[in-house]
Amino acid sequence: MTKKIATWTVELNCTCPGCKERVDLLDYADFWDGRQLGVPEHGTERSRDVEVQCPECDHEFTVDLEY
Repeated sequence: MTKKIATWTVELNCTCPGCKERVDLLDYADFWDGRQLGVPEHGTERSRDVEVQCPECDHEFTVDLEY
């Protein structure tokens, strides 16, 4: 019998204030670099005012992570 597999899918969506596009911040290659965030961390000091960069237009801004 073939073992069945389930795959997790994680997204972190927001609207970029620069280009107004709805983007998945996890598409930005460096999102996790240097961050000690857990999925789906929210309501913590580390998950507030997180500096991010839009993967579409490279606009830099801050977000609060919510789950």
